[in-house]
Amino acid sequence: MTVSAVLAPAPSVAAPDPGTTPAAQPGPRPLSELLTELQKHYRETEQATEVYNATTEKLKKQQDEVERLDGELARTRLALQASRGEVGRLARQQYQSSTHISAYVRLLLARDPQHALDEGHVIGQLARERAESVQRLVGTEQQADAQARRARKALDDQLTLADRQKEARDDVERQLRDVEKLLSALTPEELAALSAFEKSQTAAAQDTFVSSGSLGAPGVAAMP
Repeated sequence: MTVSAVLAPAPSVAAPDPGTTPAAQPGPRPLSELLTELQKHYRETEQATEVYNATTEKLKKQQDEVERLDGELARTRLALQASRGEVGRLARQQYQSSTHISAYVRLLLARDPQHALDEGHVIGQLARERAESVQRLVGTEQQADAQARRARKALDDQLTLADRQKEARDDVERQLRDVEKLLSALTPEELAALSAFEKSQTAAAQDTFVSSGSLGAPGVAAMP
């Protein structure tokens, strides 16, 4: 099978008109055109591979970020649970101490004011600790909510990157299949001729570079 038979579009099948001359079949494609198309496919494959690698790297970083946020969220939830336990403990302590309020009033009117002050100090300290614990609880809840939102946003970004990665990978595979199809359509003789043509093009480019004088003036001896 020739290159032109594989790469040229197939004509419509119809009964020939006896009064018309069949159109001439297209000739073989020039080697320079085949080489240009091969180089084009290779460049596109390299570009698609670069996109794939870049997307893979970004996806890995995003996965690490999601894992980090998940860890922070888990620690925040543990702190939130501990804060709630602390508030409950203080509430129970204050409830148990509430039976001493009437005694506190009596002691305040009694001859021992110091004891009354000490009792009031204990109750006030418990109240302050409870208020501070509630504030910490509120802050921890807000932190947990923020962590959860960031984790969800990072996960959405990760899924978007995964879709981009799949598209880039499919693009790479498609480009590679195009190159393989083009190569498989060549006969051994055409492959050998194409290789020789590519080598001649490389040699011609090297000769042009040397003759341009970019390597320096010939015949100049090195200084001892």
